[in-house]
Amino acid sequence: MLTAPPVRKTVEVGGTEVSYLEAGLGTPLLLLHGVGHSSTAWLRSIPALARRYRVLAPDMPGHGRSGAPNHAYDPPYFGRFVNDFIAALGLGQVDAAGNSLGGLTLMLAALERPLGFRRLILADPLGFTTSPVPPLDEVMLTVISLWLSFPRTRALIRAGYAASFFDPQRLDDESVDEFVSRRASELHMRVARRTVTAIFHYSKHLEFLHARLSQLQPPALVMWGKNDQVLPSKGVEIARRVLPAPRIEVLERCGHFPHIERSEAFCALVLGFLNAA
Repeated sequence: MLTAPPVRKTVEVGGTEVSYLEAGLGTPLLLLHGVGHSSTAWLRSIPALARRYRVLAPDMPGHGRSGAPNHAYDPPYFGRFVNDFIAALGLGQVDAAGNSLGGLTLMLAALERPLGFRRLILADPLGFTTSPVPPLDEVMLTVISLWLSFPRTRALIRAGYAASFFDPQRLDDESVDEFVSRRASELHMRVARRTVTAIFHYSKHLEFLHARLSQLQPPALVMWGKNDQVLPSKGVEIARRVLPAPRIEVLERCGHFPHIERSEAFCALVLGFLNAA
């Protein structure tokens, strides 16, 4: 069954205009991207998911076409944003999937509002990989900040993005186009630096988060690309230990973005999990 292409809409959340893609009908399924990405990252997966669900993929604040308010841009801020986005659209209880920062954001949102989420899909999520110990931590953060600040051509941006894939031919050029356009916006680059810095420091001390995750109420599917060079797949073992009985799936020949690189397998696992008894 063919579905109509996603429609771009906007909604005001906490005084900020938030852009999002919507497609399909039925139970709401929220899709959250990672750092630097936007709703564009979900374009390969939306058609299959929208056959069964009302799919909503927001550009998180400071990303894509959404506004960039003056906030800390740390993981708790994004968690609050998700709950406010759900409330602004009057969605009630939702299913939700998140990649990287999006996965951590969903866990934090569900801890604060447990009854707001039915099931969670965490794809290569932050929250299970600790930042390097001193002094390597500040050295790496400096390198990342310089990398974000340095002017680059489209070819270099594409090559850097390709390093996050097992098969570089599977990357999506829509995201590359967006990365290139974002380089022209000092505001977006400043948000990117602040977000990366906040995540880096948050990930130094994950013990409190892991203790809280024992109280996570929605059932969770943790999906990880076996060849993830951004957040190594050994994170699944920590997730298995700290989450309440998660379902674990490791995708072979897959990097950090299963919803892009192996979208068919990703959607099959998501739909199977969401429709399980």
